Amino acid sequence: MSIILYLFYAIIIISTGRVIVRLFLSIAYNLTRIKKETNIFPKITIIVPAFNEATTITNCIKSLQNLDYPNFEIIVVDDGSNDATYEVANQCKGVKVFQQKNQGKPIALNNGISHSSGEIILTVDADTELDRDALKPIANRFACNNKLGAVAGNVKVKREPTLLNTIQSAEYATGINLVRKGQSVLGTVMVVPGPVAALKKEAIEHVGFFSDDTFAEDFDITVKILKKGYEIEYEEASLAYTDTPKSTEDLIKQRRRWYRGMLQVLDKHKGMYFNRKYGIVGIFGIPNLWFDTIAPFLNIGLLLVTLLTWMVTGEFSVSLFGITAYLGVSLVLGILGLSLEPKPEKRNYLALPLLLFYNMFLDGIRIMSLTEEMINILMDWEKPKR
Repeated sequence: MSIILYLFYAIIIISTGRVIVRLFLSIAYNLTRIKKETNIFPKITIIVPAFNEATTITNCIKSLQNLDYPNFEIIVVDDGSNDATYEVANQCKGVKVFQQKNQGKPIALNNGISHSSGEIILTVDADTELDRDALKPIANRFACNNKLGAVAGNVKVKREPTLLNTIQSAEYATGINLVRKGQSVLGTVMVVPGPVAALKKEAIEHVGFFSDDTFAEDFDITVKILKKGYEIEYEEASLAYTDTPKSTEDLIKQRRRWYRGMLQVLDKHKGMYFNRKYGIVGIFGIPNLWFDTIAPFLNIGLLLVTLLTWMVTGEFSVSLFGITAYLGVSLVLGILGLSLEPKPEKRNYLALPLLLFYNMFLDGIRIMSLTEEMINILMDWEKPKR
């Protein structure tokens, strides 16, 4: 009986500890934000890889044309679309448009880079719209830190009047972006996201450009840049509003690609795991992501041990107290995380209790993805329905 209780509280302490560490690091991010502004505006090349995005590409390009920044160019690379993406993009003024056979997003990005003239490469997904003031904070980051190889922007969800959209909006704010804040304090943001990823062109060339051997080219190039000794930070003021899956089916497809891509990248760079040669990235960054791959099993284990504790001890209050404490800390983290966000949305606060059930659903997808990757089930890159 005591062994079960010890196991129960060990899992609770580990889970709660991770949440508390994230909270303190995110607060540290806001306290240590760069406050001085420079008047240095390096040329930024914005690259938009697009495949069958005729319905979204116009709004994306319009948002880029409206950016408040004195020195940038826009390049669209059509990756062999079957619709009118190329024709629609070609009608937009001040945009360089290139077309290639369908070879995938990484090759499209590399194609765009080969035609670029900027010091900084900013990748933007074709279903994403940038905030007018997104570029200056990024340029300021690079100007203030010569060791910087990349900057991750703040990805937000385009607002739609659906429950799934609201839950994903809360997830992005309290999960994805909050984690990046903590990583940024250490200079080791582990993913520069496709919707708004700023990379120093020198760093891209140094690591051999984007690779197409995983489902997560953004994660892969991030790790490669960190591996070469560059730092990577997060800039919450660089806002990007992106489309998210509108159905459960599309959400499952997206997350399977994310999770399997993450596993592929971690396996590809397994030599970094607990390797002091790579500093904080090797000792903390990579191991923490490996922990994320087994976290779903811990979460399920927590539920099973809770039930076992109740059955063996007959004291439901013991397990109820532990679970309540963990959920309480998670809820506080969520509230504080939303409060620290620029332009917080009220609907996200209301969605916080639903994240408990949503995260259990995502845990199921993670377990499925891990299983598929282990037994090497083939998977295609599937786009969401427009």
